[in-house]
Amino acid sequence: MRDTTDSLTVTFAYDRALWRRAMTGWWQSVVPPVPFVRRAIFWAVIWLLIGLGALAVSAAGLSMLHVAFALFGAGVMVAAFAYLQRTRMSRFWDEIGRHWDRAGETRVTFDVAGLVVEDHVSTRRLSWDAVDAMRTVRGGSVIRSGISMLVIPDRALPDGFSPKDFRDLVRGWRA
Repeated sequence: MRDTTDSLTVTFAYDRALWRRAMTGWWQSVVPPVPFVRRAIFWAVIWLLIGLGALAVSAAGLSMLHVAFALFGAGVMVAAFAYLQRTRMSRFWDEIGRHWDRAGETRVTFDVAGLVVEDHVSTRRLSWDAVDAMRTVRGGSVIRSGISMLVIPDRALPDGFSPKDFRDLVRGWRA
């Protein structure tokens, strides 16, 4: 690891694609991903219950055509929700981007006491006790404090300072 023990300062601008990936890292720092086998079993049980419900409905006198239409209707509702969620998230990222456009470049200084985040519209100081988690995403590191996140792009790190060096340094300061 590079010998930087006093402080480290990085400067960067908002990167929409990185922030979208960072949201996944933020979310996973709160709710870690469930293993594939567990998800597969969960969905197998769900589909088994749907199938049993369809058999029960047909046993009660309704035709399987009615059941098929009900399942199709449920699928349309799920597709509509997914479409609306995707368009709402795009508007969400546009609004976040407008904030970062006003904020301009962000400068973050890390040291043994914590970090200071400065831009054209605000200044925040966080002690390491305020940092709940740090996750790696493609192209950067996500630092979570409560419900807020800070995304440090790998390309903002000083020359000769690898993303692993950065994360090791932050982990050391947090400890």
